[in-house]
Amino acid sequence: MKLLALAVLIASLGLTGCQNPVRDPIDSVVQIVTDPKKEIKKGTRQYPFALAQSGGDLTQLPLTTAYLNGLIQRLAKTANSPFPWEIRLVNDGSINAWALPGGKMGVNYGLLTEVDTEAELVSVLGHEMAHSIELHGTGRETFGTLVGLAAQVIEIGISEPGTKPGSNKLIGLGQNILMGQYSQSNELEADRVGVDLMARAGFDPRGAVGMQEKLAKLGSGGNSIAQKLLGTHPISRERLAAIRAEVSKYPATGQSASGDFFTAQSEIKDRGSGLKLVAEARRAITDGQFSIALRLTERALKSLPNEHSVWRLQAELLVTNKKPRKAIQSALKVRELNPKDPISELLLSYCYSAAGDIINSSRAKQRAQSLIRRL
Repeated sequence: MKLLALAVLIASLGLTGCQNPVRDPIDSVVQIVTDPKKEIKKGTRQYPFALAQSGGDLTQLPLTTAYLNGLIQRLAKTANSPFPWEIRLVNDGSINAWALPGGKMGVNYGLLTEVDTEAELVSVLGHEMAHSIELHGTGRETFGTLVGLAAQVIEIGISEPGTKPGSNKLIGLGQNILMGQYSQSNELEADRVGVDLMARAGFDPRGAVGMQEKLAKLGSGGNSIAQKLLGTHPISRERLAAIRAEVSKYPATGQSASGDFFTAQSEIKDRGSGLKLVAEARRAITDGQFSIALRLTERALKSLPNEHSVWRLQAELLVTNKKPRKAIQSALKVRELNPKDPISELLLSYCYSAAGDIINSSRAKQRAQSLIRRL
């Protein structure tokens, strides 16, 4: 499949994931000049785009969502941070998590299904939280910076330049095309701060070692489940040694599991058949098999009838399969399920455009821009 629209636009601006020196002078400057209110505003505006580009959030797993937010609030109490923390569950079966400026976070459901203990899960949350607290995403081309640029690009237009509406291309939402890489010094600092956060919050810090060893093993075996997290948080011998040394400073005690942890895993497992079909549909998209992807998505909706991210995927695929009028109905369902999200209106604008309805396309785009300005 050809490059997706946003990938082309971002690449044209020369922005890719970056590796920075171990000694990174930008961080000390950022710490001094950054206004917490601006960080919060930045993250709030970027959040809908980050969620869309990561696969879309799952809204129909309330126990898991409440559990994750409870964990992050527990960690936040141990941190000296002015941010209003929020976390969403992302519709992606791979191991990954991310944090935007200002305390907005996303966690793939795959992380919860792959960890063996609650402490392993918390170690990832604490690490990502530390990136936000230490302002690692400010002033550099990390995930948050690239998402911010993507938001501006999407506001201007979500079709690839020169592409006619209804061609066999997706507009690129949920395809994980934007992801930057932190510097080695940022990774080491986030490891140290994350371990301290989880230990002071009462979790077993040995979970951090267990998680890193698990990722290292999966990475050495070429396991695709862990590639997204490893792509942005590479594990080196130095990192593993530093984490072990940091964890050794704390007592080998603390919470490693809870009833809520197992309840969250069970809730995801109960939705497993539908989530698996979505994953299969995305693999079919990667292979350019759009008609197969559409059929898989339609089957997934029978199990996940109120998940807006699945309806959104169906709308994109209907356009790709030359069914723009049906795509409009799916996009209207997306807006019904998620009315305050600018992505819903941007998708509707795209579908109207594919159907040749320029007036309604323009109106939907204007509504999207209005929602963006309110964020």
